[in-house]
Amino acid sequence: MKLKLKQSILVALSVISFGYANAQSQIIKLDSENGSFKNFPVLPDNEAFAIEGEIDKSIKLVEVTIKENKSGNDPVVYSWNRSLHNNSENFEVLVTQPLKAGATYDFVVTTFKELEVDAKKRILGNILIRSNHLIKSEVTIDKHELKVDNAKRLIEGLNEIVYEGIALQRSRNGIEFDGLSGLVENEIKKINKFKFKKLLRRKDGTEKDSISNAALDKKVNYLTELILTEIKPFIASELVEQYRRYPIMEVKTRKGNFTLPINGGLYAWNLNSNINDVSFSNTGLTPGVGFTIPFKRSFSVRGKSLTALGISLGVLTTKMKDANGDRFATPTITLPVYAALGVNVFRVIRVNAGAIMVSNMDAINSKIQFIPTFGIALELDAWIGVRK
Repeated sequence: MKLKLKQSILVALSVISFGYANAQSQIIKLDSENGSFKNFPVLPDNEAFAIEGEIDKSIKLVEVTIKENKSGNDPVVYSWNRSLHNNSENFEVLVTQPLKAGATYDFVVTTFKELEVDAKKRILGNILIRSNHLIKSEVTIDKHELKVDNAKRLIEGLNEIVYEGIALQRSRNGIEFDGLSGLVENEIKKINKFKFKKLLRRKDGTEKDSISNAALDKKVNYLTELILTEIKPFIASELVEQYRRYPIMEVKTRKGNFTLPINGGLYAWNLNSNINDVSFSNTGLTPGVGFTIPFKRSFSVRGKSLTALGISLGVLTTKMKDANGDRFATPTITLPVYAALGVNVFRVIRVNAGAIMVSNMDAINSKIQFIPTFGIALELDAWIGVRK
């Protein structure tokens, strides 16, 4: 008795351990020396997994970008941010959005180091110089006023300068630069309204040029200072700069499970019979079960409401009867067999239209008949235990 109890406990522990092991997320390890994943893994599908790797203690941030190959979808970005007292030489990024089965993905793993104060000043200085130059190229002096050649182009150009200037930096505080505000745009649009005709009265040519250039410089300096105030919150944060970048291309996920759509529902039919030279019609609604051979998994109509066009094959659960009481079924099987063409609606409902193959089981030498049918069934994918 004690031996059986011990065996039962061991079996239970084994089952629990097996289940726990399967429940753990798969770990993909980064080989930073070769810029690839170790052992060329096949990625898991439809479940979370982790990406791990060895890093130097000076690395403060790791960013993982995942993009489905040739899908046109936006990349998904995950990050690991070193905590204050974490001095380990490893990182772990948990990928929580499951990947598709049988798909190919491109990965980019980027590491970042802390940015010193002097480096921040250089970033601000470069943005200031380039912004100043662009503004002077777009703002000109036209007689007694300042004029912007193309305000929209100037705003877009200034945004591009800022984005390029901070492209390699990230804020560990989660602060982002989302483009210049409406305040800068309004100030640029107001330049065309700035006139200094009164300042030029009774001045000779040299004095007029000096006053005009001073007005231009003042406006340019004001705009550049305004731009710097908008990017300083990002620069003043706990900033890190790109150190290493590892592009890992065309990594495949596991093949999808091979499933067979199983359905069960109600099928309508109509049998005509002749009794004493009088025609009678008997309409019935009979439960049926079957499976579907899909033509195209991604078939869609108007917002993906219809999917999986295919042929359904199955049997009705009871024999059909006409008005005379004769029973109809498929020979040998002794139940009515149907074949129908249909579509899947809302992923769980199949609408079928086809024919039922039957003969009169109560008549001698009865011929095979094909009775039209229409059915609505609940459909679910059943995994048959293998992958594609």
